[in-house]
Amino acid sequence: MITFWIITAAMILAALALLAPSLLRNRGSDALDRDRQNVVIARERLAELQAERDQGVLDEARFEQARGELEQALLLDLDEQGSEAVTSESPAAGRIALGALLVLVPALTLGLYNMLGSPQLVDPGSMPVNHATAGNQDTPSVEALMQSLAKRLKDNPEDTEGWFLLGRSYMAVQDYARASTTFERLHKMVGDDPAVLLSWADAQAMVQGGNISGKPAELVKKAIKLVPEDTTALWLAGIVAEQEGDYQQALAYWGRLQPKLAGDEESQQRVAQLIAGARQKAGLADQSEPGQATAGTEAQDTQIAAAPAQPQDATPAQDGAPGVRLRVSMTPAMASKAQPGDSLFIYAKAVQGPPMPLAAARMQVKDLPLEITLDDSLAMMPAMRISNFQEVTVGARVSKSGNPAATSGDLAGEVSPVPVQGAGLVEVLIDRELP
Repeated sequence: MITFWIITAAMILAALALLAPSLLRNRGSDALDRDRQNVVIARERLAELQAERDQGVLDEARFEQARGELEQALLLDLDEQGSEAVTSESPAAGRIALGALLVLVPALTLGLYNMLGSPQLVDPGSMPVNHATAGNQDTPSVEALMQSLAKRLKDNPEDTEGWFLLGRSYMAVQDYARASTTFERLHKMVGDDPAVLLSWADAQAMVQGGNISGKPAELVKKAIKLVPEDTTALWLAGIVAEQEGDYQQALAYWGRLQPKLAGDEESQQRVAQLIAGARQKAGLADQSEPGQATAGTEAQDTQIAAAPAQPQDATPAQDGAPGVRLRVSMTPAMASKAQPGDSLFIYAKAVQGPPMPLAAARMQVKDLPLEITLDDSLAMMPAMRISNFQEVTVGARVSKSGNPAATSGDLAGEVSPVPVQGAGLVEVLIDRELP
């Protein structure tokens, strides 16, 4: 606490030191300096006038007129500076003002701080200890921030931006049910806003395990009518159309999407694969060029976000069907960190594509080692199947919390890239802990 007051005093003295030279300066000497400057400037101007006269630029009459004006201006300047020198404050007055500041500034500063500041914070020992949070110096968790936002919205229920942020926050923590309810409430407040419609469709699709049919499809169709050239709306509308078997309409949506996406190879490949899959299902020759589609946005990644894997049995693929056979095991070091009942997520996702698993299964650590085939029967969404891709990343992750989203402390292993057909038995070894 003593250190705080020493620093405060030093800052006050430094401020007064900056003011002292101005208060103690001899104003008369300043006026004399300005007089000299005015005289020098006048002489230089007179020399210029004489040169112009000698060169014939000015005749004698105009020269005399300009010189008279110059002399008159100089006299006025000297008279003003003299008046300032007479009326300026004396050094004694400056010393008096400085002395007053030395007394008043510290008194006012300390008085205002005691009135408006928080002196109790200067002494940490005087502050009450919150035993519920003692020892936890981390920043507030996402859940705590969401609770704070929800509490604020109770006091200000008309804050539409706050409701939208709360809904996106629920999506971020994969609380899809609350996200869907929040966007539904926001929709009642703002009506058919495209951003709200698409966010609600995303959340409701996740509630339905990644299935975009039904209510999500209805919301996407509304959005595409309102913003027919929006990239996210076109992307999702194509998925809805393909899921409903209208491949020509899906191709039309994605065809309009292609020229709007430029410069992003990852999104380019995603759209090209979607178009290739739709053309194949429609019985058309694949004429898509992987280099055409581009520029996905974070919003698009969110709309096709990873859905949590649901408990499923390891089902073998049909003979000749596209899929990847895996043998999943764990190193002894990682096994010592896992419990038999911990959730085990096994997945296949695009090497360069949407983060949503193309196929996934949920098992338990006690099932290891195991063999499983990831194929279209384990697809998360009908429009995003492993058979639409030539190569995938396969992996397995032990979740200590049981949450499908990866978190620090989870145990994982991946292999990439793996051909969807002809890869044989792929060994996936869980051999690392996520930081």
